[in-house]
Amino acid sequence: MSQIRWYNIALLILGQYLIALFVFAPHDSRWNVLLDTNTHLITWSGAFLLGFGFLINSFYDYAADTINRPKQSAFERLVSRRTSLNTAIFLLILGLLGAWWVGLKALLFFGLFALGLWYHSHRLRSLPIVSHTSAAILALTPFFAMSVYHNFSSIHTFAFGALLGLTLFSREMLKDLLMLKGDIIIGRKTVASEFGEDKTRFALMASAMIAWIPTFFTKGLFNQYAEIGIFIILILLSAATLIALKTNHLSSLRWAHLIYKIILVIGVLTLPFL
Repeated sequence: MSQIRWYNIALLILGQYLIALFVFAPHDSRWNVLLDTNTHLITWSGAFLLGFGFLINSFYDYAADTINRPKQSAFERLVSRRTSLNTAIFLLILGLLGAWWVGLKALLFFGLFALGLWYHSHRLRSLPIVSHTSAAILALTPFFAMSVYHNFSSIHTFAFGALLGLTLFSREMLKDLLMLKGDIIIGRKTVASEFGEDKTRFALMASAMIAWIPTFFTKGLFNQYAEIGIFIILILLSAATLIALKTNHLSSLRWAHLIYKIILVIGVLTLPFL
């Protein structure tokens, strides 16, 4: 459960159900959504495949995690790498089977999603900026699958997705600062290891500033409750950025990372009000 980042999986499942029920479904058809087998299959296929992605990422990050997170890594290594890899394959099969039950198009979509998760860990993880962008896109991909299935699209949901995407991008950038020691030792190229900590912090600040743009131009499309949630997200995002700008201590950077986790929780809880 620790290796598959259960809290991220739980957020994904909750978010997909909330957006399917309160955003994609008409007000008088929510019960039909709960009775729709394909909605459940899409939700859990995305969750299983994301779990697969986390296990594969943990497999590739074995050396760096041992340096950067020695206590957590020691706890997670109670499960052998072979068992973790077998579990990843099992989750991959479950996710693809669920997608296949929905249809061939869903199988193709989630097959490409699984391939993207593997390729991110295998190759893109060592490409600065590209790694952060791909991680943010992959995290939001299951929501796109749900949107396509329910044939729903709108400017304001796209803008909200962009806000969460920039939050995820910034979170990945902050991880570069948190994992800098291990990345340097194993020779992995990241923004922090390649361009330095100061430029990484500048990129964090730029990302936080850009996050205000989609919200500003679409604020009239959100209701009062969604506006409150978005405002809280932007304030917390700015606070996390300020912490990262003003400190070099890992303990403070972990507090900033915790704020990003809180932002994602608030983002998911804001979905019903979009």
